[in-house]
Amino acid sequence: MKLGSRDLAKAGFILFLVMVTSVLHFATSTDYRYLHEIYQRVYYIPILLAAYWYGPLWGVATAAFSSAIYSYHIHHDWGHFPHYSFNQYAEIVLYHALALVIGFLAQKDRRRRQELEKATAELAEAYRKLQATYEQLKRADRLAALGQLSAGIAHEIRNPLGSIKGSIEILEGEIAADSPKREFIRIIKEETARLNSIVGEFLKFARPPKPSMAPFSLNELIDSTLVLLQRQAQQSGVEIRTMLDPALPALSLDPDQIRQVLLNVMLNGIQAMPEGGVLEIRSTRNAEDGVLVEISDTGAGVPEPDLDQIFDPFFTTKPGGSGLGLFISHQLVQNHGGRISARRNACAGMTFRIDLPRREGAAGIVGTAGALTASFLV
Repeated sequence: MKLGSRDLAKAGFILFLVMVTSVLHFATSTDYRYLHEIYQRVYYIPILLAAYWYGPLWGVATAAFSSAIYSYHIHHDWGHFPHYSFNQYAEIVLYHALALVIGFLAQKDRRRRQELEKATAELAEAYRKLQATYEQLKRADRLAALGQLSAGIAHEIRNPLGSIKGSIEILEGEIAADSPKREFIRIIKEETARLNSIVGEFLKFARPPKPSMAPFSLNELIDSTLVLLQRQAQQSGVEIRTMLDPALPALSLDPDQIRQVLLNVMLNGIQAMPEGGVLEIRSTRNAEDGVLVEISDTGAGVPEPDLDQIFDPFFTTKPGGSGLGLFISHQLVQNHGGRISARRNACAGMTFRIDLPRREGAAGIVGTAGALTASFLV
């Protein structure tokens, strides 16, 4: 048994009690027999403490040590009283018997307490998982209802938008090129196009397309995504660093959907560094034979209280943001049998983790084994 400082203090206290009791025996005259009868029972205290704290072996060891000292006292001071000496030797037998009984009972009680603590911890973990599952089900139910509502609204809006666009194009042909009214036509066309884009995002939110799986290199997707973001990164003064493992396995995935996920995450990282910074992308295998991708930046990050909402629809910390980019990314990752999570980093920013399995035909199951993990530090 490895003893800590607290155990050493307890052992020292037990030894102290044994030695004090023994000194009292030797220092007290045999004329005070009643005191010696008290002292011999004081030995029970350190013996019981040792048995209770450390088990039967330590209890018996303490009893044997006490008995050795006490036996010498009996032989030296009470040898000429055979009857009294016999009673004292019998007391020594009781020391050992009581040490065994108390030690085994304490050991049994300790095991039961450990089993109860383990069962309590398992129940607490089961409750936590059940609560998390319940929250996921509630969220899924709300999102399903919201998706149906969004699909209906988007469909009803898109039809009149088409009519407005056609009507404006007809009116535009009847207005002179140098007319001041052409500016109003331009504004209407731009706002109509913007509304149509928002409606398109609603439809993606309501009915995300099923992934069209094919073997593909994730490193190639990362490279092609960075090409699209290179100009914006330069304009923001963001330095892009890549550390991609060339030995990564090909994954069964929809390249367009995963590129959209990477684009959303990387774009958020760049936009989080308007005054410049570093965007770092790393890829390697993970422990489950999937692919680990880390996308980090030196931005301000998302406040801790908002982390639980980061994948909710319409939640955003960016001015003018729709709050649908990360939510749609969440759905696309789920459709690949993966998962995405977020956490703040110790220094600055956040980490988004995306898990995608390597196996063929993975789609639509959240939290499956095997994973692509992407970390995004905002």
